[in-house]
Amino acid sequence: MSKQRVVLLSLLLVLLSRALSSQAVPSRLHAGPVFDFHAPPGDPYAETIRQDAFASIAEIESFFGAPFPDPIHFHLVPARPEFDQALARFDLGPTQCWMVGMGTADLIVLLSPQAWPKQACEHDPADRQATRRLIAHELIHVYHGQFNAARDFAGMDDLDWLVEGLAVFGSGQLTKDRIEQTRTAAAAGQLPVSLSKVWTGPSRYAFAGSLIRYIDRTWGRPALVRLLKVHTSAQALALLGVSEEKLLAGWRAALALDASPQ
Repeated sequence: MSKQRVVLLSLLLVLLSRALSSQAVPSRLHAGPVFDFHAPPGDPYAETIRQDAFASIAEIESFFGAPFPDPIHFHLVPARPEFDQALARFDLGPTQCWMVGMGTADLIVLLSPQAWPKQACEHDPADRQATRRLIAHELIHVYHGQFNAARDFAGMDDLDWLVEGLAVFGSGQLTKDRIEQTRTAAAAGQLPVSLSKVWTGPSRYAFAGSLIRYIDRTWGRPALVRLLKVHTSAQALALLGVSEEKLLAGWRAALALDASPQ
């Protein structure tokens, strides 16, 4: 065997050894971002979560029409204490049982589905589609943060309807059931009367996602992309060139038309 072939074979063995020995695998997705994935050794959901994250990243880049500008650091953690510890830097702990994921420009943290039966509520580890949508939701927060000067959305509570609505709509969490839930609320005159009330209550996912869908249909996808950079509701309304009252009235009217017989 030639010296050149020996060197090549040695190099391939080293690369294979590194790939098999590491649970943290930095990857470049084609022309997309660097994806740095960390998971607990032996976690049975790790590879599925990683695959779903890969697929979601591609879908998000297609949705917004541009790649993630920065690397994505994904941490799958084994239990609630580790989840709370990871979120403590954002003043979010201790977390409530329904919260199993968090995303900012610099980090996405997910409580492993392995822990959900005993340490979470409202989430079923057997529901692969819902879990993938959850991952996409948090990755949209990452994408949003990478285009926003705040990065971790600190001080942007006024804009919850946009931050969460984008993640709900873009991830596919605005399901048929949630659309129907919003239509029913509209018919009963129970839609929020201010933007500050959109991301509140048990229907918050339906309301916020539906409002962003209305903006997307009315102003177009480029408007959603421009909204990634705003910091307040006032800035969002100015960008759209509409008052809060007219935005909500247009949303209600659109829902009424959706509910009309064809």
